[in-house]
Amino acid sequence: MSQQEILKGGNSNRVIKQANTVVRKMSAASPFVHALFRYLTDAGFRESPVLIETFGDQERLSYLDGEVGHYPLQPYMQSDASLIEVAKLLRRFHDLTRDFVPPPESIPSSPYEVIGHNDFAPYNCVYKDGHLVGIIDFDTAAPASRVWDIAYAVYRFVPLTNDQHSRDCGWSPIPDRAARLKLFCDAYGLDASDRHKLMDTVQERLQALIAYMQANASNLEHIPLYINDLDYMKESQAFLTDTITA
Repeated sequence: MSQQEILKGGNSNRVIKQANTVVRKMSAASPFVHALFRYLTDAGFRESPVLIETFGDQERLSYLDGEVGHYPLQPYMQSDASLIEVAKLLRRFHDLTRDFVPPPESIPSSPYEVIGHNDFAPYNCVYKDGHLVGIIDFDTAAPASRVWDIAYAVYRFVPLTNDQHSRDCGWSPIPDRAARLKLFCDAYGLDASDRHKLMDTVQERLQALIAYMQANASNLEHIPLYINDLDYMKESQAFLTDTITA
């Protein structure tokens, strides 16, 4: 039996590292996620886990070696160069998933553009030698619009959090949010239409997260943070939108 290690994080699942693999309990989302992993692997996308096997109610995935972006963030994870890597990787993931055909039971009735990770944040990214090398935790992945997935990414990576929340996440000094938001949009290649709707979508995304937490009595202690961040975004919305659409 190889040595086991319980990995840090995993808010909704217990993740056990065994050699160069990880073992996790499957969920209702697993059939969709497994189909996505197979598609990404076949397409040569190296930044997501590889599905190795399933047994009982467990799944075994490849382990992405490196440092996960847990808060407080390391200084190199806060750099503009790292932000550009984040935006470009998300763009590549989105572009690749345009041709992914979800399992029949996962196809939504409304149109969609790509597969969204839907929790694309530092704590679900793996870094090595100062560079972004992988994405983990696809449990909330689903068909989505580009801007919906980007909304949460910029909230976390720019970040679009208020000053105190930013400091608590390791940001010191507080970055130039407008400049970093534009840098992300430029590196991603976000079109003009989505730039105009981005800040509204960030707020809709946070409001949806709050509603989910309230409905499921999950992580309720985080809700005041998100409410305060929404207040910051409402105050800054016009300036931020003007910056990324100029």
